[in-house]
Amino acid sequence: MDLDLPADIRLATPEPPPPPPVQDRRARVEEIEDEDAPGATRWYEDFPRDAGCILEQRDPVETAFEAMRRKQAAAGQEPWFPFASEDDWNLARWLSKSGVSGGNIDEFLKLNKIKDGAHPSYHNSRAFFQKIDGLPGGPEWECEVFDAIGDEVDEDGNPRKEEIELWKRNPVECIKELMGNAAFREKMRYAPQRVYRDAEGNRREYGEMWTTDWWWNLQERLDKGVTIAPIILGSDKTHLSRFSGDKQAWPVYLSVGNLSKETRRTPSERGTVLLGYIPVTKLDCFSEDTRSLAGYQLFHRCMRTLLAPLIDAGKEGVDMVCADGKMRRVFPVLAAYVADYPEQCLVACCQENRCPVCKVAPKKRGMPVLSALREPGETLKLMRKQAKGWKPEGFKKQGLRPVDPFWKDLPHCNIFQCFTPDILHQLHNGVLDHIVKWSTASLDPSYSEEDAESEIDFRFRSIPNHPSLRHFRLGISLVSQWTGTEHKHMEKIFLGVLNGAADPQVIRAVRGILDFIEYAHFELHTDDSLARLEESWFLFHNNKDVFIDKGVRQNFDIPKIHAMKHYVDMIRSVGTADGYNTELSERLHIDCAKLGYAASNKRNYIQQMTRWLMRREAVHRFASYLQWAIPGYLVAVGDGGSPEQPAEEGGDLSGDESDHNDQPVAASPNPTTPKFTIAKKAPFPRVSVVTLEGEYGAMDFLHHLETFLDSRSILPRRFHDISATFAVYKGVVIKIPPSTRVSTKTTDDRIRAVRAVPARGLKKAVPQHFDTVLAYKEPPRTPATNRSLEGMFAGRVRAIFALPVEYGLLPTPLAYVEWYTPLTQLDPDLGMYKIAPATQSHRRRASIIPITQICRSCHLIPRFSRKIDRTLTTDNALEKCKSFYINCYLRHIDFVLFKSVK
Repeated sequence: MDLDLPADIRLATPEPPPPPPVQDRRARVEEIEDEDAPGATRWYEDFPRDAGCILEQRDPVETAFEAMRRKQAAAGQEPWFPFASEDDWNLARWLSKSGVSGGNIDEFLKLNKIKDGAHPSYHNSRAFFQKIDGLPGGPEWECEVFDAIGDEVDEDGNPRKEEIELWKRNPVECIKELMGNAAFREKMRYAPQRVYRDAEGNRREYGEMWTTDWWWNLQERLDKGVTIAPIILGSDKTHLSRFSGDKQAWPVYLSVGNLSKETRRTPSERGTVLLGYIPVTKLDCFSEDTRSLAGYQLFHRCMRTLLAPLIDAGKEGVDMVCADGKMRRVFPVLAAYVADYPEQCLVACCQENRCPVCKVAPKKRGMPVLSALREPGETLKLMRKQAKGWKPEGFKKQGLRPVDPFWKDLPHCNIFQCFTPDILHQLHNGVLDHIVKWSTASLDPSYSEEDAESEIDFRFRSIPNHPSLRHFRLGISLVSQWTGTEHKHMEKIFLGVLNGAADPQVIRAVRGILDFIEYAHFELHTDDSLARLEESWFLFHNNKDVFIDKGVRQNFDIPKIHAMKHYVDMIRSVGTADGYNTELSERLHIDCAKLGYAASNKRNYIQQMTRWLMRREAVHRFASYLQWAIPGYLVAVGDGGSPEQPAEEGGDLSGDESDHNDQPVAASPNPTTPKFTIAKKAPFPRVSVVTLEGEYGAMDFLHHLETFLDSRSILPRRFHDISATFAVYKGVVIKIPPSTRVSTKTTDDRIRAVRAVPARGLKKAVPQHFDTVLAYKEPPRTPATNRSLEGMFAGRVRAIFALPVEYGLLPTPLAYVEWYTPLTQLDPDLGMYKIAPATQSHRRRASIIPITQICRSCHLIPRFSRKIDRTLTTDNALEKCKSFYINCYLRHIDFVLFKSVK
């Protein structure tokens, strides 16, 4: 018979609430600029009841920064206190973040130049650390010690024990720290809302957590006026020792969905904090048969201890001072859990051959089938029956583990709906690995397995280079261990590499995966783009049987392929995948684990790591306070960057990087025309026409210049003088405006036009680099938005130059461009435009245009055939090949442009 569940468990799967009253969705309108159209409109629907309300207070509420400044002012202290001056503080800040050990700090402070010149207010490391420890810090660390009693016995016949240390912080205090940080004032939201792209509410927009379904639905179930703090947890085990030893740490991170995604995913903003370290132990006191299960239970026991304060806080609420200085009743509720697949299964208490989200049968994971979602109430009931020895059928059928889950008492929490997309491990390092192996094995039957790998390697080596692409000069078969960054660069060109060698059905299957990855990267989704995401998933499934037909696979029962099915629902529930990227955890491991371990003496290192972290947080907090307290005070408050900063290959291969770091020489009067940056002085001030035509390949240069000048009604005095010289630049940087789908920042797009430089002495030869671009042949009649392919042509920039004074003054430099055929032929399998060099009377079509008509760079992939010219290289591919495909996977901004996503 069924067991009656306590009320707190029944709350985990509530009855669906009644529909809210109809509200006027057009109450608030915002004019925006995005990829849809200039002057597009967003429609906001606020939550129909009061939410995120401010509590009435008799006394004024102070933020932590306001209280700190008031105390300093009352004591007559400067904001720098306890430091003697700004210079004294800046030295301390540098010493604290530079990784200098205590002994080296002592040595540094004893230098006469420092002791007698700088006169710091601390004379040794002990006094220095006392200053740092005296700064206001964050939540305190505590250690809970308990024994793990195993099933092995010692020599006396007693059960063996292992002492476990759990280092933790109070999650409610961590949430207070985040919610009350005055630096987050403009980056924090307290109530849900819905955003639409049309007045009828048919095109919903999903981005930040407050625009999604989870927050809106929970707000309907709670009392009027309360504030929800959606908790985002993340955990990931990491190695601490690099070359020897097996030291590991298991950090647990915490953030809140009230903060913007950009703030949460930027380590230097400190929008994600370290909550604790789950102990990493071998559990030798258990036998081999029970050790694995004991490890699962240890994880859940530690997590239950870590999150225990959230039970009452989630039920009753906690009064918190928020970033805007207002008091609110906050209900912290677990909303999202960021983890890789094995850890998702660990949290969900299921075996690793099952889906942690739904009940799909293992043999049906490779099919696009609908499966019932897991439910906490049902899962807990099965676990209790299993614990009593009843062995319910559903327990084995759902692949559950007999553990006591940490999430069973958390209010309003459905743990199975908390899991988020994991682009790094599921897509880049998961599905892509499979599809590359299958595609390589599915090449034309005339290729042997060895020949297929050799063919793929050759094609990778001969792909034309681009500053945003890594060049695989040895191919990909010899890469033994792939990183996420290498996978991203490889997937940008992999589909183009397959053209001409793989079956069309293979091409379509690969395109489905690559399109899915690109859509999954969107930082802002609408119902339209989510439909495209789902279409790409179906495109793969509709064509994947080709791998079975070719004997490469027998089935597709792979967890990471099945996980793609849940992406659309996850995005609608908690927001776009960029807000939950596991790359952030990988990046935080450096700040929150590896650096602290390196600074320790490797004994009781977790304790030393927590002290080191407290000091780092105190320094960061004080720097933020000074920025708040002192107008005009600017300092880098963090030493972390974005979670992902891949080093791009290419760069300025001419050897002169300063050319692209100067101020723009001109700003376009049309604000929608792409802006650019170019050197103030051309590195080659006097280049002859003969050199331009011979070494740069700008054939019939004077003829095209005459045509351009005639179109501008400019009459030069020395036009027919072939000895005329021109100032030539090495390149230009086009400023591509943000696309709200994939970026909030301007993209610096480097375009090179550099002739070959022969070897001289010890200096190696430098190959030529004439990049391809998308540009307008004529100035567009309507303002150029750079959001549509209409009117754009592909071309190759042969030279970037300025006219001599006698030719007349122009506001911008000019570019000599060789054109390709129009963008009219779209390959139905590759989904890429086919182009070829445009010719007239057996000569390349070319013209001279202002660089303001260049919209962005593009990347061309040769149209390969079965018999490839084996002399083809990355340096000569653009000259030798007769036709090309335009790569739509070069960057996320290019994918949005070529796919015309609305």
